Amino acid sequence: MQQILRCALFISGLYSYYNANAQQDTTSVGRPAMDSAKTKQLKTVVVTAQKTRLIEHQLDKIVVNANALVSTAGGNAIDVLNMAPGVLVDENGSISLKGREGVIIYIDDKPTRLTGTDLVNYLRSLSVSMIDQIELMPNPSSRYNADGTAIINIRLKKLKTGGFNGNATVSARQSRYFRSNNSLLLNYRNTHFNIYSTAGYSVFNGYFSSHRQRVYTYPNNSLSYTLLQDVHENNHDQNFNYNVGIDYFVSKNTTVGVLCNGYRQPYREKGKYNNQFYGNTDKSDSAISSNSRFTTNTHRNALNLNLQHFLAGHRREINVNLDYLQYANQANQHLESEVHHPDDPIATPSVLITASPYTALIYSAKVNYTDTLFGSLKWEQGVQTIYSERNNTSNYFNQSGNDLYPDHRLTNKFRYRENIHAAFVTLQKSFNRFSAQAGIRMESTAGNALQYNMALKPDTAFTLHYTNMFPTLYLLYKLDSSGKNTLGFSAGRRIERPSYNDLNPSSFYFDRNTSNTGNSLLQPAFSNNFELTYTHNRFIAGINYSRTKGLITRGSKQVGDAFITMPVNVDLYTTIGTSINWTFNITRWWTVNIAQELINSHYKGEIFNEGLYNNENLTTFYLKTYHQFKFNNGWSGDLTTTYRSKLLLWQTTNQGRSMIYGGIQKKLTEKATISLTGSDIFHTAKTRRLTKIQHAEVYYYLESDTQGLGISFSYRFGKSVNRRERKTGIEAEAGRVN
Repeated sequence: MQQILRCALFISGLYSYYNANAQQDTTSVGRPAMDSAKTKQLKTVVVTAQKTRLIEHQLDKIVVNANALVSTAGGNAIDVLNMAPGVLVDENGSISLKGREGVIIYIDDKPTRLTGTDLVNYLRSLSVSMIDQIELMPNPSSRYNADGTAIINIRLKKLKTGGFNGNATVSARQSRYFRSNNSLLLNYRNTHFNIYSTAGYSVFNGYFSSHRQRVYTYPNNSLSYTLLQDVHENNHDQNFNYNVGIDYFVSKNTTVGVLCNGYRQPYREKGKYNNQFYGNTDKSDSAISSNSRFTTNTHRNALNLNLQHFLAGHRREINVNLDYLQYANQANQHLESEVHHPDDPIATPSVLITASPYTALIYSAKVNYTDTLFGSLKWEQGVQTIYSERNNTSNYFNQSGNDLYPDHRLTNKFRYRENIHAAFVTLQKSFNRFSAQAGIRMESTAGNALQYNMALKPDTAFTLHYTNMFPTLYLLYKLDSSGKNTLGFSAGRRIERPSYNDLNPSSFYFDRNTSNTGNSLLQPAFSNNFELTYTHNRFIAGINYSRTKGLITRGSKQVGDAFITMPVNVDLYTTIGTSINWTFNITRWWTVNIAQELINSHYKGEIFNEGLYNNENLTTFYLKTYHQFKFNNGWSGDLTTTYRSKLLLWQTTNQGRSMIYGGIQKKLTEKATISLTGSDIFHTAKTRRLTKIQHAEVYYYLESDTQGLGISFSYRFGKSVNRRERKTGIEAEAGRVN
């Protein structure tokens, strides 16, 4: 709340200053009208022809209109992503696009790639009523930061008309537990300035239930044993996010702006873990029961200062962005365990307490310049510099009675500093039937890490320094004069940098036999991506290929009695796939969109230097169908089905799974709408997988609170049109805070 008040005072002061010195010739209320011939963009190919399109294909992206589906009403960003073509969201928050791991999530051109629980909770906090579009970019252009194998950009709704206007949405959903997503969008605009704000509040209650079986088979059979695990977790989080800004129109060619945004998110989780051993003499019939209480409190606040200026003739544009971001997370865990032996009636207790404060500061400066050369060649170039610092402290204590004793084997501090300098240039040209866009981006990265304050181990440090070039290319050719048949081609090179949680060697313990940890030895991964598409009216077919060296993914290994999961580099990962997207009308009121993909994933690489080499591939089939219904008297509805066959993820094979969503909506008035929705109607979104490690196979079953019934009410006041888009200079680092 203090951050909001500070932003409001700053904006109020800025407006008072400019209002007192406003120029008399300020006649425009935004970006001036520009010569359409001089700003011509590469043309888009539309998949659906409805007034409310579900999916649109553009040269460098696929656009999903979030509110085209009734079944997402009252939901959140994860619900929309689950239904987007080519997107897969797993239970840990990992997101893939067209089979590619390491996807970066952007919000309004600013990445927010939080990991694990942080990512899932943040996306849950974004109500669908706040989201306008989802942009899927398998091969992002050079103007975007090169990090990530692909980009998914979530664009939030913007309201902007003269006077005061807005939109309010309230929703409730009942699964096993209650949850709610609510939002308020407000805007006030006149000839001198535009003030806009978005606020969201959500409550999420859920559960996580899994059963695991680990079968250990050693050359010496007397050492072999089986471990059965039952895990039950209940979690609760509430989130408040805000976005407050002002654009001041200094003149018809110049706009200055200030934007404050952020969120606060307390989260708590209670878990019960029961481990039962069978087989080995030392472990026969012994058991471990654990109770965990885990809490986090996350704060994120950002400030952006922006200048946009059009030079003479409205053909040249300069954008300047100065950014500051502050992120803090306080995580605490209290883990109580008891070990039960069959020949000892007295259990052996243990208590592990963890306190892990984490902070991040990021500063960025970015300048973009756009011009039109030779009358029709669009030229864009830019430079950016980013400095960031992350600090994490992991304090571990063993408790005996009321006394706490530091565990120096585990306690550590981790600091990471990084500088990124980047420059890019893109060229875009359209001919009669042929359009092309080419770009190149150079990035130089220098980072240093220090792990210290370890009583039993010496301080350790490492540095990273690399400079790379990242080219992109897009081609579009019309096979006929009408443009109904087209060929498209895209190619690009990307880098996947380790996130800061990935590098952090601190561990999170589910119990004494299961933990997650970081890997300070991770290296960046590099991928080359290609795609060829053919379009005929509302039918699109394509083939894509991706080759990644050093892919960053999750790996598992056994150390003593502990099963440890950590990020690793895979020597080589390739995917080759085909896709079809087809839209057609069955009747006047029934429209169907079918999106299907067939992707072969191939992994090659050594597993944890254990003398094992993995060379496996598997072809996975994806199918999503969207049925949209338009009835009379303001009624509409839809039914969405998703299916994925068996999926290979490095050491793990996931069994196939499917989901069905549905919804019905009534337009009460021109401004009021009510919706009734059902998610995962038959509760089929359950995870079954097999993980293979040296001398062991791990069978895993998971279900969570995905099935639910929801109701949503939305009321709009005023009109809604697009306002000026702002691309802030911190677009690379906002998502790597953790």
